[in-house]
Amino acid sequence: MVGDRHGKNNMNESRERLKLRAELINQNLDYLVESINEIKEIICKTIKSGNKIMFCGNGGSAAESQHMAAEYCATLNCKNFRTGIPAIALTVDTSFITAWTNDFGYKEVFSRQLETLGDDGDTLICYSTSGKSENILSAIQKANTMSTKVILFTGNNKQLEISNLCDFIFHAPSDKTANIQEIHTLIGHEVCLAVEESLYKS
Repeated sequence: MVGDRHGKNNMNESRERLKLRAELINQNLDYLVESINEIKEIICKTIKSGNKIMFCGNGGSAAESQHMAAEYCATLNCKNFRTGIPAIALTVDTSFITAWTNDFGYKEVFSRQLETLGDDGDTLICYSTSGKSENILSAIQKANTMSTKVILFTGNNKQLEISNLCDFIFHAPSDKTANIQEIHTLIGHEVCLAVEESLYKS
């Protein structure tokens, strides 16, 4: 009986957390939709010009970088098969990452790849829940020395020192890391679908 009671309590807590997530989306729906459209326009211009998208982030945001690069290279909607979109996650080359960080530290691990692999007209998409990760700031600063557009996915913190260096900043409307990352995934999927529908609708 005690186990049943705990199980019901856990289910009720999960239900409440899910309701709060849904409310968070609904309360910010206009901002989310406007952001999707703004990001889509930047990416579409990049693709139309024959350029690529690069992604970077740390931890869960590194996984999100790989996730979204895969969606663009492959296809998000398999029923709307389309040409592959050049996209690279700067988080996957373990030989480079371990060599560079071992010899030079972690701060320039993404900016080094950006200056080496990036081209004028590319777009860099950065994920940082805090907006303060040193290697993300370094990558954004490097992008500004090149003709590279910058999109930052972050949390609710509006006081960021690199705000003026980004072409667009998406602020997930939360201060909780898990919620921020979940919203990043949601918006990332919607942006990718919007890009597919805009450029490759069959």
